[in-house]
Amino acid sequence: MRRALSAALLCWLGWTGVTSAAEDADPFAYAGSERCGACHAEKYEGWSQTFHATVVQDAKENPAAVLADFSVPGLGFSLDEVEYTIGGHWDQRYMKKIGEDYYVLPKLWSVQSRSWRPYNVWSWRKKPYGKYCKGCHVTAYDPDGNVPVSEHRVGCEACHGPGWSHAESGGKQRIVNPGKLSPDRRDMVCAACHVRGQDLSGEYYFPVGFQPGEDLGRYYKPLDSKPDESNTQGILRGFAKWREDRASNSKVRCEVCGIYGAGDERKKESSGALDFCFGCHDFKANYAEHTRHAAAAGLICFDCHVQQTKEIMNPQGLDIHTPEYFLLHVDNCYDRQIEKTCVKCHGDKGENWARLKVDGWRRPVEVDH
Repeated sequence: MRRALSAALLCWLGWTGVTSAAEDADPFAYAGSERCGACHAEKYEGWSQTFHATVVQDAKENPAAVLADFSVPGLGFSLDEVEYTIGGHWDQRYMKKIGEDYYVLPKLWSVQSRSWRPYNVWSWRKKPYGKYCKGCHVTAYDPDGNVPVSEHRVGCEACHGPGWSHAESGGKQRIVNPGKLSPDRRDMVCAACHVRGQDLSGEYYFPVGFQPGEDLGRYYKPLDSKPDESNTQGILRGFAKWREDRASNSKVRCEVCGIYGAGDERKKESSGALDFCFGCHDFKANYAEHTRHAAAAGLICFDCHVQQTKEIMNPQGLDIHTPEYFLLHVDNCYDRQIEKTCVKCHGDKGENWARLKVDGWRRPVEVDH
């Protein structure tokens, strides 16, 4: 019944109705991102650098994916128990298999501070991966086991839907293009994983059975739903809030570093700011040389560098398949306005003096921007 209903809907969306050599191909079969990259090399390259491509990694097949120091005594678990990693830019979590499912271990590794922190210490054994997380961390997950997992990551088809027939037909069979959906349906593709909720059975914390292009409200109920709104309305409201929280200049949130900064608040978080930045930029030992200020000045990164917004980091409006879309800052992005920050303390010198001064330093420390 589920397949018959979805097939009719996908026909309406423009998936079917094109005769080709792949007319007998299963429209619900997945091709995998590598297959997509064979024809869409540029899009595949952009996607492969995003966090979606590496959200889950097999620790046995790729031991280098594990970033934590497992030699720390008293962890309560060992590296040998780790089957998969989750994340790897801010924090990294680790999964072990217990019985027929996986569980996220009760400590996470902070990539920025290079230290262990507690994580769901009292409840981790009550939250199986297959019920709480898996639907949004892999591509093509069916709890009933009727459809095998296509990829243990957020692959191309997580947003475009099953693409085997599209690939087999050389592109003649249509596939969902979120950019051509209505605004609400396009937002639902992202909201399926970026709005917290449960499937309609209440058993899973992701929308079981949902395919890009469909009405997410038919599969998903947001956790903060209000009595006077439908599931669809609650989902769209929640996603608008999620997007606003990440794009709003009023919060000045740097999506890369995850630090709120505004006025005196930056000073309160000075050590945190440095820890986050040095999680990627490995020149902490040369920090005074980098700033050209005495340590007593107590400078933090955002005293000199413009805290990032989407407009600064992605001035060319690059598409969703590129890493810049996800707010990974680009080369020299900070230096465009650095003379404006210098005059906050050196107001008697002026911006021209500041720009000449910084240019004369010729990057005293190479930073991997």
